[in-house]
This record gives sequence, C-alpha cells and structure tokens, in this order.
Amino acid sequence: MNKNDLIQRIRKNMPRLSKGQKLIANYILNHYEKAVYLTAARLGTTVGVSESTVVRFANELG
Repeated sequence: MNKNDLIQRIRKNMPRLSKGQKLIANYILNHYEKAVYLTAARLGTTVGVSESTVVRFANELG
C-alpha cells in the first residue's frame, strides 16, 4: 500500500474509528514520514494509546 492509498483509507474510515484510533490516524496524517518507521508499541506510546489499540487500528484499515 502506498502513502496516498493509506491516507485515503484513513480519511474514509475516520468517522467509525474509536477515540484512540482517531489519535493514531491524526498522528499518521500529520507525521506520515515519522510514523512509517515506528513499531506498534512506539506509535502507541507516542500518541498515548496501547499497542493493542494500534493493532486494532491496523486491522480496521485492512
């Protein structure tokens, strides 16, 4: 999946994401170049959610 596909998918799914998942989505949209190199644990710590929330976010996006 390329950058534009991911951003488009995040924006499309934004209304149905949980509060924590929206924090992740916003971080990725605003800091894509940093976010792509973070592990799920590090991304969770950065935005203030659990690693499992990051995993659920990824599953939600497919």
